[in-house]
Amino acid sequence: MSPSPQKPFICGVVEGFYGKPWTMKQRAYLFPRIAKFGMDTYMYAPKDDFKHRSAWRVLYMPSEAEQLKRLIDEAKAHHIKFIYAISPGLDMVYSSDREMDLLKSKLDQVSSLGCESFAILFDDIEPQLLLEDREKFESAAHAQAFVANEIYQHLKAPSTFIFCPTEYCESYCQPSFTLSTYLPVIGAELNLGIEILWTGPRVISKHISCASIRAVNKVLRRPVLIWDNIHANDYDQRRVFMGPYAGRSPALVSLLSGVLTNPNCEFEVNFVPLHTLATWSRISIGTVTDKDKDDNVEDAYDPSKALATAVADWLPQFSVAENFTTEIPLLLLRNEDAMDTTESLSNTDKEEAMSVESYADKKSPEGKCEVTTFNEPMTLEDVYLLCDLFYLPYQHGSRAVEILQELSWLVNYNRQCGIENSYTLSEEWKRKLESFFLRCTTIDTLVNKIDGPNRSLQYEIHPYIREVQKSLSIARKFLSKIEEVEEGDNDICIQYAPCDPEPWVFQGGLGAEVMRILPPSAFKEEEVLKRPVENPSAATCVFLVRPYCEADREALYKICLLNSDNGQDGSHLFPDFPDIIGDRGVGPYLEFQPELAYVLTDDQGVCGYVLGVVDTIEFYDSFYSIWLPKMCEKYPAPTTDKSSWSSTEEISDSFHNPPKFIIPEVLSGPYPSHIKFNLLTRAQGKGMGESLITCVLQCLKQKGSRGVHLDISPDDIRHLNIYTSLGFAEIKMNSSQVFLGKTFDDEEMGINQ
Repeated sequence: MSPSPQKPFICGVVEGFYGKPWTMKQRAYLFPRIAKFGMDTYMYAPKDDFKHRSAWRVLYMPSEAEQLKRLIDEAKAHHIKFIYAISPGLDMVYSSDREMDLLKSKLDQVSSLGCESFAILFDDIEPQLLLEDREKFESAAHAQAFVANEIYQHLKAPSTFIFCPTEYCESYCQPSFTLSTYLPVIGAELNLGIEILWTGPRVISKHISCASIRAVNKVLRRPVLIWDNIHANDYDQRRVFMGPYAGRSPALVSLLSGVLTNPNCEFEVNFVPLHTLATWSRISIGTVTDKDKDDNVEDAYDPSKALATAVADWLPQFSVAENFTTEIPLLLLRNEDAMDTTESLSNTDKEEAMSVESYADKKSPEGKCEVTTFNEPMTLEDVYLLCDLFYLPYQHGSRAVEILQELSWLVNYNRQCGIENSYTLSEEWKRKLESFFLRCTTIDTLVNKIDGPNRSLQYEIHPYIREVQKSLSIARKFLSKIEEVEEGDNDICIQYAPCDPEPWVFQGGLGAEVMRILPPSAFKEEEVLKRPVENPSAATCVFLVRPYCEADREALYKICLLNSDNGQDGSHLFPDFPDIIGDRGVGPYLEFQPELAYVLTDDQGVCGYVLGVVDTIEFYDSFYSIWLPKMCEKYPAPTTDKSSWSSTEEISDSFHNPPKFIIPEVLSGPYPSHIKFNLLTRAQGKGMGESLITCVLQCLKQKGSRGVHLDISPDDIRHLNIYTSLGFAEIKMNSSQVFLGKTFDDEEMGINQ
């Protein structure tokens, strides 16, 4: 089942991630770069281009169409096959002739712009048919195959036409890969001229074996085309991946029709991922055949050697002056905001960027020459270190592993020696500490070196490496202040990940792993929690999620107060008892389940939190029997007429005369846990809410919770969107509030192809 000679092996890039799409300038920059690497394909499929997915029926405006045409022409100029992908599966009525005509019209428009290759994607959608489709189609698989075949014939059977199934990896097959009824239908019904995408055993596959590909090829009746998410980072905004292409045997090349990598959202950090994939493809095609080969054939491609070549080629880019940060993403705007750009792309086959000298010789408004000076330039060792710190989803690079091992040894040394209540600082411990501090200093130096002439690289890498630096700073301060550790404080933070998870379980990457190694006592120093503000408005502000500790209580109460007046500062509402709002909304969670509290920090201190409880019924039992009596002692009951009560008196009365909250079975059965979170304004709109919530959801799941619920105001669209993106769905209840729920049964969290 080898690829046809008429269809050469595909090796390229799919812009298929969730989040901000790449810009016009970045895509034009991509084509000569990947052509130089030896890649030949680019697929346009950004999930957040609304006309690609949610508004697939809407034609492009003339200004948008012109942009798309120039992009297609630019790809052709560099001999890159441009594939336009469309995702109609969210709401398409498969049986509707009108819907089919709209889909054809949309693709006809793109075809008229010069596009010759297409893809139709049915990923990340519900597999159930709509009521109006059930009379015509036996299943979603039959319906999707019908639509794909119809479009394929309408476009006159293009040489490259790609289909993405709803079950696009083994873990998504229902009820399992071997028992799936969906995939056999796709294999049997789909025209054999259509390629089928596949991500491997999982959405983000650590390894893809020849045996697994042979099995899926047999079911789908053709060699699959790999959509590879090994370097994708859209599921965790605190991780980025710069390690080499790995975990795929060279023997795979004869079993596949090709590989399209869906890389990091950050454009510039993809140099090594793309370079090494191209190396894997080139070497594998040249040296490996399907005869008598298995997954042990690794001699042809060595990831470490591919990394060495890529690092050497990447190093000069750090000294090249380039800045993509001001460009507006292509086709991200809605109709009324569509951009009409006249920027030419015809000169992208020249040098990839201007020289450092020309960058430095900018003229000031007064006409004087302003010479820009930069830090010491990057070296090969610096780039190796950078890649090791941000390696692969399931694997740290060797230098990062050494950092974690050394820190773990230092923190656990006394435990290993049988000393529980104090640290005995042996000479060996001091030598290890000096070595660890030296590693941290090396990373400090790397942070400074990255602040060089290539602003695009700097802006993309800086937030990630600053977060690692911040975590190590906390570790350094903790280790340098060790004298006596209170009994119990040297317990190591629990790593709550299961044995073999998808990588989104490890939210936060290296920086978060450093924090998990440290005991709670590391967070008790006030100067550790509140660092001086270098530039509060800087785009490189770094956020860190970590476990709550008692020293954070005042900050959490303050956040609660600052958002208590419909999201605005409510200090004026509680002048006499500013803690009362925190005692109602935060205190009981910290009292009864502090291990399920996480805080968000930035350079100004704590700026957000998430709270959770495993069993809501037990929580409210404790709330009524233990917490409320304390509050009744702390706050006097109001004695005036109710009509004149202040905000403080209203809350005080709720302590003395609490309404009995009965948890209905519709909540306590499938959704026994509940959560709440809060962010200051400066932390909003940056994806931090999702990071906080994902962290506590994973903890609840590991503690055995079946599901979680919460309630929000029906007008709270911002939070509703956050929860919906994390898989919450509305629970129908007779209430003025909107109740949302999420179950943990047989599901993974943060799934984005």
